[in-house]
Amino acid sequence: MQINVYEMIEDDKFFIGSYPDNFSKGRWFTVEELIYSSYEKIEAEYLEKYNPIEQPELELGVFDIDNVSGLWSGEYDVSSLIDKLREIESTEYYEIDLEIYEFTEEFFEETGMSVYDVARAVYFGNIKGWNDDYIGFNGYGNFETYSETDYQSQIDMYVKDLGLF
Repeated sequence: MQINVYEMIEDDKFFIGSYPDNFSKGRWFTVEELIYSSYEKIEAEYLEKYNPIEQPELELGVFDIDNVSGLWSGEYDVSSLIDKLREIESTEYYEIDLEIYEFTEEFFEETGMSVYDVARAVYFGNIKGWNDDYIGFNGYGNFETYSETDYQSQIDMYVKDLGLF
């Protein structure tokens, strides 16, 4: 399955700043702003706006993340964050090994399974609801259904396994 990770993270925001006093000073940046910027530009903006009396400067850091996608965890320095975002934006699709399909009659026709095998896979599987949007196979070859929320959670899990975050 191909996933566009950039579309998943494009609404995330990052607070970049420093602690020249006892509290952080800086501003929120969108993903797009960071992709088309550089550490040097961000540092120059910071020095101009938030350090007019030229106090000794600490290195800029990512202090908070408005994690709309839910994919970010851990700490990031500004330069490596920009590099990660550029890599994600420049890669149209990432391939993940997620075998979940739309729960339709066509799914059953395309599996090529006999009626007996379908009945067995349903009986021993985990059909949570006949109105679920997606279906796949569990580790034993039986059916398992997924709601839209479950499906998105599965995608997020596989995307996190790509090592981008």
